[in-house]
Amino acid sequence: MKHLTPILAALLLFALPVVSSAQCRSFAKNKCMPAMAPYKFNETFNAAQLAPGEEAQVDLTFYSGQEYRLLVCAHPILGNVGWQLADASGQVLFESTPEAPKDHFDFKVATTQKLSVLLSVPKGDQGGNNLLTVGCVAILLGYK
Repeated sequence: MKHLTPILAALLLFALPVVSSAQCRSFAKNKCMPAMAPYKFNETFNAAQLAPGEEAQVDLTFYSGQEYRLLVCAHPILGNVGWQLADASGQVLFESTPEAPKDHFDFKVATTQKLSVLLSVPKGDQGGNNLLTVGCVAILLGYK
C-alpha cells in the first residue's frame, strides 16, 4: 500500500493539465462562442490557465483580404483581462485595457502577416488568503 500512494500522486499530477485543458475548452465553448456570431469560428483553440499578474503571448497568422473577429474571453474570477494585438515590429494595432475592456476586435488585413496577441491578467486582491486564483483565458478567431 505504501508503494501505491506515490504512483497515484504521480498519475494525478500528470492528469491535471488534461483536466484543466478540458475545463478551459468547455468554458470557451459554452461562454465565449456565442460572441463569435456572425463570424465563423476557425476551429483554432488557444487558451491557458492564468493567475493574477501573469502574462502570455500567442502568435497568429492572418491572411490578406480576410475579415476577422478576434475574441478574448476570460473567466470572471480573473477580472478584466487586458490584451493587445500587435504587429511584428511591436506596433499596437488594438488594445483592450482593464479600465476600458472590450472582448473582441473586428478587422480586415491587407497583407498576409503574423500578429501577436498579448494577454495581461491584472494583479488581484487575494483578500488576505493564500489561495492562488487561476482561470481560463481563451483566444478565439473567426472569419467571414
